[in-house]
Amino acid sequence: LKDDIQFVKLYVDLQQTRFKNGLQVNINIPEEYHHYKIAPVTLQNLIENAIKHNVISKTKPLHIDVHINGNNTIVVSNNLQLRQSVDNSTQIGLANIIKRYQLVSGKNVMVKNDSADFTVALPLLTLN
Repeated sequence: LKDDIQFVKLYVDLQQTRFKNGLQVNINIPEEYHHYKIAPVTLQNLIENAIKHNVISKTKPLHIDVHINGNNTIVVSNNLQLRQSVDNSTQIGLANIIKRYQLVSGKNVMVKNDSADFTVALPLLTLN
């Protein structure tokens, strides 16, 4: 997880250069969780999806929050302000994440999509 967090922070820095104050990302993962595992590149994919599918501007900033919840899951959520259309969308990004998690761990990914927020909760994995 530690490596994925470092990698995604670099990606977010690049995107914040592009979007300035329109993109606000909060990554709050305590160090005590850094030894856990997640499916590779999943955090970046979820942040990419949020950026791809939502309007981002100074007047309508996209807020992305990454944190740990109480039951050993990492949660990635963003406010919903969907674009009217998304160019080159394959509609399979999230399905691939869910399938990859099932293959790697046998555990389920929780997805919640309401009128205000889009949230994905990924189980933290350990090596057995």
